[in-house]
Amino acid sequence: CPTMDQGSGIMPLCAVVVSPSDMDSAMDYEFRRDPFGGYRARFSMGHEAIGQWLIDEVGKDEEKLDELFAIIDQLSSRARTEYRLLGGDYSLLLTHEEAEVKANVLNIEQDEDLDDLAYYDDEQLAMCGLEDFAQVLGSWRAFIRNEDMG
Repeated sequence: CPTMDQGSGIMPLCAVVVSPSDMDSAMDYEFRRDPFGGYRARFSMGHEAIGQWLIDEVGKDEEKLDELFAIIDQLSSRARTEYRLLGGDYSLLLTHEEAEVKANVLNIEQDEDLDDLAYYDDEQLAMCGLEDFAQVLGSWRAFIRNEDMG
């Protein structure tokens, strides 16, 4: 991505837009660098929590990405049945078939019926296939590496 234009003082937005080649998949996402140096991850409806999890829980931590790729390999080869990662705001559950990102606030036990609370929010819970999740992580890694080389 281009660097800040010294004449205008404006830093252009950088973006990586990805639409999986599988037309049955409805998960599209876009990564951007904002003018203040922060990262943004925008996901299609129903998958927004994955983007927020990337920003809040992974960020630029390549060691965490390496660990996640190793775990995905273990799950894919059935050497492991599941993996849970409790984060500050979001938690991750991986199985050999899918990934689930859930806001920790959803883990709070409620005495009332959750159906009556309209507690579910697209930005708090998202699920996708494990292969799609691995593709997201790979795209995120490529994006942050490209941005750091800027």
